[in-house]
Amino acid sequence: MRVEFDTTILWGAFHNPTGACFKLLALAAQRAPVLDGFITDAIGAEFWWRATQQGVKGPGQRVPRTYTEQELEPFLDVFEVLIEPASLARTPIGRSLGQNASLVGLPLGEFLYVVTGVDRDALLSAATLGFPVTFESTDTADLHVICGALQNRADAICSSDGGLLGYDPIGEVRVLRPGELAAQLGLIERGSAVPGPARES
Repeated sequence: MRVEFDTTILWGAFHNPTGACFKLLALAAQRAPVLDGFITDAIGAEFWWRATQQGVKGPGQRVPRTYTEQELEPFLDVFEVLIEPASLARTPIGRSLGQNASLVGLPLGEFLYVVTGVDRDALLSAATLGFPVTFESTDTADLHVICGALQNRADAICSSDGGLLGYDPIGEVRVLRPGELAAQLGLIERGSAVPGPARES
């Protein structure tokens, strides 16, 4: 199963080294045939930016905090095979719409097809992708994650982001919570999964 991990999974693993997110990344880092996991260049850049510039709320923290390179280093070392620049999958869109701004107003499914060039029929007919892309209602962070999954032929996106989970399915791509995916892969017992955190902000 080819799976794209978003930043909520990276932060979930960072904050809880015994949880489902960590177990999923650990399995993906082993390059086990059962889980072909990846992150994109935009997801890696977002993780680094949140870690060092914007800050992230950890469990029980009321205020976001930033992390030093030394604090991040042990985590990055464990998952180096997924995070090193040569391993990052490419995505056709970043955190801003950039050259794709002219596509605002198109239904989301059509937007995704134009940007990625894949799965036209599935994207155009998906009930969850029929609303228009607008600057007000569409999170560009969701767009780069979705485009990265489509462009890199993922079977699923693994996320704890409520907005992203609401798009499931995206054409033929599923959006799965980490506990659900970990249970499918036998990493945790079914029913032991706890809801993941909301969007990191």
